[in-house]
Amino acid sequence: MSGGPLVPGFNEFDRPKRGFPSWAGFFIAAVVAIAAFLLIWGFAAGSGPFSSLGLVTEELQPSGYRPTVDTDVIQVNAAPPQSGICPDQTLDVAVSESPSEIGLALTLSGPRSSSCQGNAQSESIWIDVLLNEPLGDRTIVRTSDGQQVLRTR
Repeated sequence: MSGGPLVPGFNEFDRPKRGFPSWAGFFIAAVVAIAAFLLIWGFAAGSGPFSSLGLVTEELQPSGYRPTVDTDVIQVNAAPPQSGICPDQTLDVAVSESPSEIGLALTLSGPRSSSCQGNAQSESIWIDVLLNEPLGDRTIVRTSDGQQVLRTR
């Protein structure tokens, strides 16, 4: 008797091979390629699921306020950036209210890939801010540094 296999080319004592299935490598490569595409898309275009990667934000400092006819609305004055404000940029106002004060934060954000030169003709802009409660005698402060924003005419 020989010590080799019964059938040439076949080892009857070999067990099945274990490890990743053949399709697992393709699946992992596809997931990595899609994630890289979405990351690059969000960074370059400023849109999609990773849009915050493609945005440039700049904080504006409120310099004054004035009440309006409506007691729940005030107008806040801020100086635009030196480059101006482009049509594809958005101005967000974050308001935090308490019984004694109102906190304001102004943020200008736009896509990183913007080629707009802006419009720097105005020295200040007025933004309408809707309050939950009437202004009354509450003080208005900047959220960034806690400084009081004074009333202007």
